[in-house]
Amino acid sequence: MTTSGEVPSHDQVASPDHASFHDQAASRDQSASHAQAAATGVPDSVAAWEERYAGSDAIWSGNPNAALVATVEGLIPGRVLDVGCGEGADVVCLAQHGWDATGIDLSQTAIDRARAVAAERGVTAIFETADVSSWNPSADDPRRGGYDLVVGCFLHTRLPDTRAELVSRVATQVGPGGRLLLISHAAMPPWAAGHDDELGHGLSHHHEPVSPESDFALLQKADLGDWAIEVGENRTRQVEDSDGLPAELDDSVLLAVRPDG
Repeated sequence: MTTSGEVPSHDQVASPDHASFHDQAASRDQSASHAQAAATGVPDSVAAWEERYAGSDAIWSGNPNAALVATVEGLIPGRVLDVGCGEGADVVCLAQHGWDATGIDLSQTAIDRARAVAAERGVTAIFETADVSSWNPSADDPRRGGYDLVVGCFLHTRLPDTRAELVSRVATQVGPGGRLLLISHAAMPPWAAGHDDELGHGLSHHHEPVSPESDFALLQKADLGDWAIEVGENRTRQVEDSDGLPAELDDSVLLAVRPDG
């Protein structure tokens, strides 16, 4: 998710209070649609991401990411950026719980759906079609490089040597004293290997598995100060595979704090 199209003006709508984070996250990671989408590989262009989203009414469950919910629940709300926000479930959930929330994604279709969901639920949120590798708020925008929390869920790249650039670029959006939350595949879904065989390339060119330690090492090399780890662990979640059968997935969860000053 590292190339983009045009950045349109953002939409904002009004927001109420809602139920707890955990109520809203109950079923996202048990959705078969998540497994089916993962099995199709990592699109490597804006056009490919747009084709994926435009090819169905929705590719995600519409519920927020459970690992994000569990990790963020105790934080004081502030300005948050979700990089690769997809159809907006995480952004909407965060906005409902007091965060000044912004989401960006490569796909215009995904952003249109995210805006529609926010409007339907009466939530104030900003959504933009953008590529994090080139996107920045304008120089006079107080959000520029000053988010209290930046979230990247499953921001995998096709080649491992491009992840350092991705992590660095996402991290530059975190303000002093702010946090970066990266949730990634610690191991590939069992059904992904067959897909790689069909395409004639190895697993390392699919979703490159990562760990909290490897992502933190990349973060420390980004020349943004001496970050500290608040959460660094692998978590196992129960899902359904592309055939609707029970399966387990391991996720890497890294929550790191940027030095203040």
